[in-house]
Amino acid sequence: MTDDYETAEQPDLIATHYLTSIEDVTEHLRAASRLGLGVRVHSYLEVDDDETLTEHWEVELLTSSPVHAEEVTEPDLTSAAE
Repeated sequence: MTDDYETAEQPDLIATHYLTSIEDVTEHLRAASRLGLGVRVHSYLEVDDDETLTEHWEVELLTSSPVHAEEVTEPDLTSAAE
């Protein structure tokens, strides 16, 4: 069985940005929203020279949304009322 996500046509990747602050991530997401672009965001941890963990983000800008909402149909309430 295949997942619909895997078989659906995926948007094209425009650019990938590697960011180190959540403020930068937020700014990129707002800009993408204004431009009507899709995004994928991944977070990961890296070990620094002093062996502390630092959180980083990968923001992928896409030509459209990578998630397509399924059409929602209204339930038929007329037969339930009878």
